[in-house]
Amino acid sequence: MAFEGGHSSGDRHGREADGTDGFTFDVIVNGTPRLYNVPVVCTDLVIRAADEEVSLDSVFWVSRRAGLVLLFARTRSLAFLGHSGDLEEFARTIEQKTDQSRQRTLLQPLAAEVVVCTAGTAVNGMLSGSDLNGLHLAVFTQRAVHLFAEDRHHTVPWPVDQVSEISSDTREEGRAGLRLSAPDVALEFYYLFPEEIQAIAIVARKAPVSVGTEDESIEMFSKGDVSPPRPAELPEFMISVETLQAAFQEAAQRVRVDTSLGDRLDRPYFERHFQDLGEIALGPLLLRRSAALGAGSMAHAIQALDAEQMREDAIAAFHSLIEQLFKVYRREIEALLLEKRLSSEIGSKFHAVDQHAALVTSVTQRIEMLDSAFGKVLARQHLLLQRLHAREHEPPETEETGLEEATSDWKAQVVKLDVTYGTAWSAVLKEVADLWSDYFIPSLRELAARPRQRLSKNARLAILVITVLSLVGALAFWLS
Repeated sequence: MAFEGGHSSGDRHGREADGTDGFTFDVIVNGTPRLYNVPVVCTDLVIRAADEEVSLDSVFWVSRRAGLVLLFARTRSLAFLGHSGDLEEFARTIEQKTDQSRQRTLLQPLAAEVVVCTAGTAVNGMLSGSDLNGLHLAVFTQRAVHLFAEDRHHTVPWPVDQVSEISSDTREEGRAGLRLSAPDVALEFYYLFPEEIQAIAIVARKAPVSVGTEDESIEMFSKGDVSPPRPAELPEFMISVETLQAAFQEAAQRVRVDTSLGDRLDRPYFERHFQDLGEIALGPLLLRRSAALGAGSMAHAIQALDAEQMREDAIAAFHSLIEQLFKVYRREIEALLLEKRLSSEIGSKFHAVDQHAALVTSVTQRIEMLDSAFGKVLARQHLLLQRLHAREHEPPETEETGLEEATSDWKAQVVKLDVTYGTAWSAVLKEVADLWSDYFIPSLRELAARPRQRLSKNARLAILVITVLSLVGALAFWLS
């Protein structure tokens, strides 16, 4: 089953006279071709898209991906494609009108497992001898991947024999993916962010650690023994997602496209390119957020959003973006060298070594700007974990003094980090767009203007000799 990329042909949002929310998206219903410019209406009871109607009571998950929103319900799964602002408004509208406890109910059987990430995916392949295709909610844990679609639930336990990344270069829609292989398992997952792919690749190769079942006796009861763990309360940190989705769309429009290069570097090329870079930027926060959504307690949610690990993820993502950018640029250089029959020595003059160093320096400064925000989250995180730990060991009658304040402080700092994160990445994407306009495109234009190099006299003579010998050999064979 093929899924097209996340570029919508139309997207508008407005409130209808009866108070319902109206949008226009491209829509993919599981197993059907993409529908363009479909009016989508969200009432208090149902979502209507073309001839499809989904009861909000049946919705169990909404997954945000770059350029699309995936909706999972007990009756069907749908993908909505459009621009970031309308998609985010649409996703929030659904979340406000649905019972979020369904998410917890869905994950309840997985309470004993540690969730790595939860993602809406397009799945292609085979499982236990049967085809498994279409949109699925994938919950990747340290023990297995659990796939949910409508009323179906499939599980693939770890470890698998092979884990490999599917390059975005080989996909028409420009989306990278992940391939898992094992006896009776051959599955491909799409719409994953780079950090999700990396995290899944690590756990999928490991055999899960067995959990001991010994029952320890206790003589006294603490609050942790007689009351359930404090449920997870996630901060609303989606501002950076909106900021970055708008930023990579603006960056694609900011590039000064040169028509002299033909269709090679047209506007759609840069839209796909910046969408790929945007997915790298979005990865760290969305990976952590998806893991936190699957957390069964506040303590596990905080661990999923660990500020120190998030900082490491962000640094890795910044450098991944730089490497991906220069990989794309150098690939265009190599294509022109091949087309013009020019030497690699000529191509080395266009490798933009100074520009690479300058961008690394600039990105390092952005990371340093984020250090303060990460540090403040880390401090509030430690304080909140201390309060939660103390709660577990207090007598049942003890009042939870200071816990609410510690929770609010932590959530507030995560939101501030979210804003700072989006701002830093937006600035980097703007720099990348200017780098294309001011250096990459002029360099490619200069290289493209060079005359195609003719073959040397010796090379032409060698080709002539080989051709003659081939003809003589063919003639001799025919006469014999």
